Amino acid sequence: MTAIKATENHEPCLFSELYTCYYQVVARILTKAARHPLSRRQIEDLAKEHGYDESALLLVPRLIRGDWPFLEKVSPDTYASRLKYPPFPQVLTRLQRSWLKALLSDPRIRLFFTDEELSSFEKLFSDVPPLYRTSDFCFFDQYKDHDPFSSVMYREHMQTILSAICERRFLSVSYLSRKENILAHTWLPCRLEYGQRDGKFRLYAMAVRKDGRQRMDVLNVARILSVKKTGSLYPSFVDVDSFLDHDLSEEPLVLEISTERNALERAMLHFSCYQKQVERLKDSNTYRCTIYYDRRWETELLIQVLSFGPVVKVLGPEAFLKQVQERVARQALLMDLPSHLSGSDEW
Repeated sequence: MTAIKATENHEPCLFSELYTCYYQVVARILTKAARHPLSRRQIEDLAKEHGYDESALLLVPRLIRGDWPFLEKVSPDTYASRLKYPPFPQVLTRLQRSWLKALLSDPRIRLFFTDEELSSFEKLFSDVPPLYRTSDFCFFDQYKDHDPFSSVMYREHMQTILSAICERRFLSVSYLSRKENILAHTWLPCRLEYGQRDGKFRLYAMAVRKDGRQRMDVLNVARILSVKKTGSLYPSFVDVDSFLDHDLSEEPLVLEISTERNALERAMLHFSCYQKQVERLKDSNTYRCTIYYDRRWETELLIQVLSFGPVVKVLGPEAFLKQVQERVARQALLMDLPSHLSGSDEW
């Protein structure tokens, strides 16, 4: 599918192009199409099910037109796989293993594994050096009071919360509010969310009142003093978005995303936590992305949009665009850029 340049040691220069989401999607389509012919609608459904929102827009036309010669037409609207054998086994390269070892040095990822699992990972990657170290990066425009990811108590709380989300189990929680009051309550944990700007995990947890009414609260995991599982289970998974719809901005953010520098795929990954719609603009290599966001996280979304630079253009709303222009103008003053660049509408 994607050509991959190799170094003298036969390691791919960009190993992220090996076994990516797109590779996985195409592999699933070909595996299904090898068993029986698929219609275009079935191919699109597989792309949407196993990929991102834009996967069907990008992948399916290339497969159908024959840009990627993996499918053959067997009837006016059905396609079968040309491959004689299943996709080859996915073996990790040395570079990938080195990258995974680097990830394990991040205290945030260690929150999602037990000590036994981390120990087995360390043995598995003991023969490769980390691809990078956290000290190699300098982050800016972020708060410094991040959650204590390395704290033993914080890790224990995260492990309990993750387990309860999977089990749909209510938790008895002691919580320190922003007003420094200690609250003792029973919540059903539904979703964890990470704020890149403030470096904090937020827990969306449902509380059920005595009269049966429900509400969705947002808790800072670092403010949890104690957490304990209860014997109560909830019968089904909770649709968190339905609770949050009333907090969404009245005017969604509208972006125009180019295909340069793999911008669309990066944007879909970056904005994966938001409700959004993506459509390809006719006679253009750009896409329109409409994002519905919680007003409380507008500043964080603004910073995320700015990080893409000129490959993303803000079309609206006007208030959001004004904030972008003000930020760019301030940055231009700091960097002593020509004044005409600070008011550019290419953001």
